[in-house]
Amino acid sequence: MERVHSLRPPAGRPTNAIDAVDFIISSALKLRASDIHLSPHIPTTEHPDRYLLRYRVHGKLQTIRANFITNYYNEIIARIKVLAEMSSSDVGIPLDGQMVVSSGGDHVVLRISTVPSAGIEELVIRVQRNSNQNLSINKLQMTEEMRMKLIRVTQQKSGLIVLNGPAGSGKTTTIYSIINTLASAERKIITAEDPVETRLPYVNHTQVTSKTSFASLSRAFMRQDADVIFLGEIRDEESAHAALQLAQTGHLVLTTLHSRDAVGVVSRLEALDIHPTNIATTLICSLGQRLIPSLCAKCKEPTHLPDDKIEFLNSILPIPEDTQFYMAGQSCDACVKGYAGRIPLFELFVVDAEISDAINQKQSKLQLNALARQKGMSTLTEEAVLRYYYGYTDLDSIQTYLANYEP
Repeated sequence: MERVHSLRPPAGRPTNAIDAVDFIISSALKLRASDIHLSPHIPTTEHPDRYLLRYRVHGKLQTIRANFITNYYNEIIARIKVLAEMSSSDVGIPLDGQMVVSSGGDHVVLRISTVPSAGIEELVIRVQRNSNQNLSINKLQMTEEMRMKLIRVTQQKSGLIVLNGPAGSGKTTTIYSIINTLASAERKIITAEDPVETRLPYVNHTQVTSKTSFASLSRAFMRQDADVIFLGEIRDEESAHAALQLAQTGHLVLTTLHSRDAVGVVSRLEALDIHPTNIATTLICSLGQRLIPSLCAKCKEPTHLPDDKIEFLNSILPIPEDTQFYMAGQSCDACVKGYAGRIPLFELFVVDAEISDAINQKQSKLQLNALARQKGMSTLTEEAVLRYYYGYTDLDSIQTYLANYEP
């Protein structure tokens, strides 16, 4: 069992490295930051300090003025490495670790990563707040239609399910939600992860190490009589072929792969030397995911849109009658600058018989996307607009998706 560090932030300015660490972490939790960045810095007029402390809040990095760090930078890094049970003597190589902190009665998992930067270590902490009790497909913020489709495809006995999205898009939460929903005493589930972020009942978690890889572990999994296998990531041709082989031999395989959207998984697998026929017969679905800022329900404010913007939104997705649009409020005790966390967008590409034939015929991504949309697939842009219509987010937060909109 991991040791839990109880945060005790100082009442005023930290006067030592121990207090500084508690102050940095507790401040990040208060601001609902998803990541903490601590790095050396060349002083500028805007940021004259030698070191930068930045928090990623609502998906954007924000610089925190904390000039006390200058006096304790190396000691802060060393303190965090000790708490995360990382080697304090290895400062010239990248290291990973994990620690658990207690704040306000809640336990929060922190994933630590250090890399050398011109002789000085740079540190990033990923904040993981999810508890096992909330990990379920039914807890995912999806439309009911999409949720039912996802439940149906995850009940298949074999095949490949791929999640895609950039780092920090919520893929880990979604994949663990699927695994936790499938987990039972009647089903054997094994994983290959780097790192193991959450341990679930009825699941055998395996950590990828310097002596193993996703591909080598997948070969070992062939002899483990598993029903469901999670390979943390398809990184190269070897791991892609390993995932396909498992999916073709009676296993339901879950994995992640970087691609621009859900349909793009097909071309990414082709680029990794997977033949279209194998993709067509093995891929069950791909699920694209992103996160956007969520308006604070307590202080969000009604707003009106000009006619040209209403017309543009209506061309993407018809606006329901009596829709009230909202913008971020002035902030309150329940939020940070009018926003309260982030909400997911999903794009589910399900491979049925017709789409399987289209993949086998090497149809283009554009053709596959058109066919999937004919069958009811919602795009990330449509999902973003839908969240806006229902008052979960504001127009500024979905501008990226509107800019990339193609009818």
